[in-house]
Amino acid sequence: MSRIFANGNGIIVTASGPGKLHLLTFASNGGIVNHVGVTETKKAGLTRFLISHSYTFTKFAFYWEGAGEAVYGTTESLVRTALTAKGWADAVTVDWGTSSFGKADVSAEAQKGVGRDGLVTAFIIPDNVL
Repeated sequence: MSRIFANGNGIIVTASGPGKLHLLTFASNGGIVNHVGVTETKKAGLTRFLISHSYTFTKFAFYWEGAGEAVYGTTESLVRTALTAKGWADAVTVDWGTSSFGKADVSAEAQKGVGRDGLVTAFIIPDNVL
C-alpha cells in the first residue's frame, strides 16, 4: 500500500444520505492550534468526500455523523472499510506519510481545536467528477 498523502494518495469517504463528516487536524509542525470542523451534505444519495493533506498538520482523525452508512479508503485503492466511528472517542486516525489507518480516542485533541466548520481540508467531490 502506498503512503497516504504522498504522490496524490489521499482519503476518500463515501457516505449515504445527509450528514456531517467530522475532521480533526492536529500535531502541527508549525505550532498552529488544532483545527476541528465538519463538512456537511444534505444529499439523499451518495456523497464522496476527499480528505486532503495539509502542509501544517501531521495527524488526522475523522468520523461520520449521518442518516446512512459510510466507508473510507485511500484514493489509490479499491478497498473500503466501514466507517463505524461515531465520535472523537473512537475516531479513525491517520498520520501523514503512513500507509495505514488506526482508531484512537482523540477527544482531548478535539477539545483543544479551533472550530473550522466548512473550512477544514475535507471537500465534497462533485457528482460529475470521476
